[in-house]
Amino acid sequence: MTLLNDEEKVTFLIDLLERHIDKLPSENSFVNYLESIRVFLKTKDPILQKTAISNSELFIDNFSHVLNNCITSKQAVGSLIAAFDKVGYADSMDAAAIIIEFEDLLKQMSEEEAEKLYNERWIIDKYRVDVRPKL
Repeated sequence: MTLLNDEEKVTFLIDLLERHIDKLPSENSFVNYLESIRVFLKTKDPILQKTAISNSELFIDNFSHVLNNCITSKQAVGSLIAAFDKVGYADSMDAAAIIIEFEDLLKQMSEEEAEKLYNERWIIDKYRVDVRPKL
């Protein structure tokens, strides 16, 4: 690749963003973020540029919030282990088998599937069991 001037760099970046956008699912927050950057680079209209920058800032704020509030698989497994420890699960081998199965399920499920299952089984209280000791 030869050294590009500023205009060539912008043109190259716009083309690159368009190729990346085409590879991603449509109506996706990340696609919207990339599209706002592409609009900023492509337009000479200061109002559209300002709007594109504002939109990209909103998308980054949303991404930041989601990423900061995501539970990793390790955190989920750690929470499950802590729950077993707290209630004093009687058979450690059974608890270990449940944790391994849980970890495998986490790897297989999409975020949407996991959230749907959580809502169906926990939020609605269909299968919720109070494990706290009665005082």
